[in-house]
Amino acid sequence: MFARVTTYELELGRASEAVESFQPAIELIRGLDGLVEAFFLVERDGQHAMSITLWESTDAMERSRVAASRARTDAAIAVEAEVTSTFELDVGIRAAARPVDDGSDEPRAA
Repeated sequence: MFARVTTYELELGRASEAVESFQPAIELIRGLDGLVEAFFLVERDGQHAMSITLWESTDAMERSRVAASRARTDAAIAVEAEVTSTFELDVGIRAAARPVDDGSDEPRAA
């Protein structure tokens, strides 16, 4: 799995507006082949944000590069944010929460 991580500097007090501005960008990315998952994260003080997209393959990530760049740039411009970095990375470790063991031997329903 592969990830594209982009960081942004936001104008103070525009975090909520940034979330709204990036919603169409995330929707566009959702339609691209090979996307596994996408996130837009905002720092509590509202001055920094990050987008993370996870891709099935490097080919899928590469094919999305132009559309993703355009979408994030348009969203950033709309709220006077600055794209400060973009990285394309291999996902070294991926983990999810473990299911809670309730102590029974009964199989869990799927």
